[in-house]
Amino acid sequence: MDQVRAYGLAACGGVGVVAFVPLLVAARAPAGIGPPETLPRWLVLGMVIAAPAIVGAIGVRRRDRALLIAAAGLCLPLSMLSVATLPLAIPALLFLVAALSAEAALPRSAWLVTVAVVGLGVGSLVGLLGNTETRCWLAFDTPTGLAYRDATEAETEQPIGGPGGPIAAGCDGGALTIRGVGLAAVLAIGAVGLAIAAPRPRPAPA
Repeated sequence: MDQVRAYGLAACGGVGVVAFVPLLVAARAPAGIGPPETLPRWLVLGMVIAAPAIVGAIGVRRRDRALLIAAAGLCLPLSMLSVATLPLAIPALLFLVAALSAEAALPRSAWLVTVAVVGLGVGSLVGLLGNTETRCWLAFDTPTGLAYRDATEAETEQPIGGPGGPIAAGCDGGALTIRGVGLAAVLAIGAVGLAIAAPRPRPAPA
């Protein structure tokens, strides 16, 4: 297996691990008190994180240096999100090594594709995390289990307990919104679509 495929596919696999292992851990973690998320954070982030793997896989198949560099550029901002995503710096490095091993000649317009793909990917992340909101809730004990009701922040500061009263309350900051997820999905799909539609690289001159 040549270096482009070896390093490129290893990078794609690394992105996949970072994208979906935390999702599996979150699914197995015991549920604490609080309403279920309308939009599971790790599922949504997993879809956003998957974009570099798709772009990188296209780059490997075409031996396209511009797309491999774009995949690396998509990994780097994602690696800065948290400790859980920090390992994405390794696939970014592997994508760069694969890109340097690609022998195809790059037209100048290919670098515009690189910049555009990275820009759409970063915009997807910004759109997702820049459109969050704080959601407050009250928990009530019912014969069928806990029931939750949306509340204002002032309501959560009232005394807890008493006949028919809530047994718990809280506010969750940074909750994902439909608008943010929709914007992130559109931009991420745009990044992948641009990678698919990008002109194929010319063979390197002998």
